[in-house]
Amino acid sequence: MKKGCLLLLLLLFAWAGFSQGAETFVPFVSKLKARADESRILITWRNPRDLQGTILVYRHSAEIDQDNLSDAVRLASLARDRESYEDSPPDEQPYYYAVLIEDSAGTIQELFIPFRNKTSQGVHISVLAPVESEAAGITGIRAAVSEDSVQVDFRTSSSERELLLFRSNSPMTTTEDLIEAFAPLQLEAGITHFTDFPIPGVETYYAVVDTEMFKLGKQVLVPGESSTVEAMVVPLEVSRVALPAAPAAEQRSGQAGRTSGEGAAQSILAATPLPYLQPTEVTSSGAPPRKTDLDPRTQAAISRLLASTPRLQAGQRTVVILPEDKDEPNAGESKGLYNILQEVLVPGDYTGAESKLLGFLNLRRSPYTEARVRFYLAQAYYFQGLYEEALLEFILAQDQLYAPVQPWLESCFRNLWETQ
Repeated sequence: MKKGCLLLLLLLFAWAGFSQGAETFVPFVSKLKARADESRILITWRNPRDLQGTILVYRHSAEIDQDNLSDAVRLASLARDRESYEDSPPDEQPYYYAVLIEDSAGTIQELFIPFRNKTSQGVHISVLAPVESEAAGITGIRAAVSEDSVQVDFRTSSSERELLLFRSNSPMTTTEDLIEAFAPLQLEAGITHFTDFPIPGVETYYAVVDTEMFKLGKQVLVPGESSTVEAMVVPLEVSRVALPAAPAAEQRSGQAGRTSGEGAAQSILAATPLPYLQPTEVTSSGAPPRKTDLDPRTQAAISRLLASTPRLQAGQRTVVILPEDKDEPNAGESKGLYNILQEVLVPGDYTGAESKLLGFLNLRRSPYTEARVRFYLAQAYYFQGLYEEALLEFILAQDQLYAPVQPWLESCFRNLWETQ
């Protein structure tokens, strides 16, 4: 009888605590299990009732918690009705898993409960799965001109694999064609529709490949299935001479949440160097105005003004490394960038740095990382005497790195003026 009363009191205290914290209740999945097959690990769980948000699956070589979540590998971002996922680890060592919820506002609920939403025992495979068996097969690619854009649609055999979309001015049938194409855009898993704004009057072709297969050099291009065979040409008569204005921040964040089906997010492939240039005036034919020489008297007046102003400094004489890139990171994309800087750019191999930095940009990077890469790429151009190329890269980096870029811009303008 005493035990029964004590149990009842504990339940009442627990219910009171739950009621007080109901407003701050954090949803989480339950009954998480990870079972190993020969080459795969099947992860299953139960979603909370009326879940609103996205399911995130993580893998780590240690038990996952708040302290090491940033080091864990995010395997997938799944729809809220999913309650299972198959993983193919890269090796036979034991791995731990966690399944978290990202709410509709984009906040990840970092609550870790053993045996409910994270595993406490490592599981491992005994045989590595062939990479080819995991790759997404791309079929049914179609492209069509729609007013001032090109609409690209395709099908993928795996909605959980990330893809690369390439654009070129010639058909793509081989690996060499992909390398010579424009830098690809990383598509999130599940996206099968794409809106592109190519330069009017220029023939454009498209190809879609599995990201991991491309990294290994094992991608397969099938004309008519994963690459287009007909040139798409936006008419010269369209009024646009550059990309349309960038979508509002709330529109971009809203689109980012849709990753599959008919309502999949539509990405825009920004054409360098000025992706959102908005001319205020265009000619009646839609073409940009022609370049004309300044009147000789105007040219003479500008020369007199410049002669009377203090001479601008020539800019930095050595490579400038940002503070965040001076110390070697443990892992991630920053480590790859650090290696390029220390092995090639800092020693003065500017052509080699140019090649490696352009290759680093072949995969989609975070906005700040991309700005840092362009900042260093611009310096590689600058020290080769390619001031126009350097100027354009500095311009692309200045939104994120305004202060470090300004002296370089002045130096580029000065050098360009003196070489005219």
